[in-house]
Amino acid sequence: MRAGRVGGVRLPWHPLALLLVVVLAVGAVLSWRWFVRPPVDQPIAADAIVVFGGLGPRLERGADLADQGYADVVVISDPADPDQRYTANGWFCGNRGDRPGYPVHDYEAVCFDPETHTTRGEARYVARLAEERGWERINLVTSTDQAMRARLLLERCWDGEIASITVPTSGSRPARIAYEWGAIARATVLRRDC
Repeated sequence: MRAGRVGGVRLPWHPLALLLVVVLAVGAVLSWRWFVRPPVDQPIAADAIVVFGGLGPRLERGADLADQGYADVVVISDPADPDQRYTANGWFCGNRGDRPGYPVHDYEAVCFDPETHTTRGEARYVARLAEERGWERINLVTSTDQAMRARLLLERCWDGEIASITVPTSGSRPARIAYEWGAIARATVLRRDC
């Protein structure tokens, strides 16, 4: 076994240890680039603002973009929970104006329950809706940790222009990054289609 000297101490450098260091370094850089500081866009004038489900103030950001006039339609993933009588965002899509900070709005709000309660299910639904309505541009609102995968999945299903808008990740960042590594691996290896 070859050894190097650091401060008079002999350190064994095994090829596997070096490989592990390289893999960890590359993993840290990719995690930072993909899940902590992913490429994001400025909002664009679009046909719709799409809010995928998950952690963080996504609905708030989507409503704010609509209030600023970036689109006349807000599409919100709002899965139905069999144990609850109401969905989480049905009040917003019902346009009741009875929540503080959410007056009656003058844009269309569409809540949908994806066929599968996954980002892939959301992408499939949005792609079908975009095709039906002839949309060409979408502002996609997700959290920073999900942004790259959400865009990838939507691009597989729909060929329009996507501006990726993010909100801060809430919850445990290490847990979210670990989850996203698994989800991106599944999306790139096992589920390569729409």
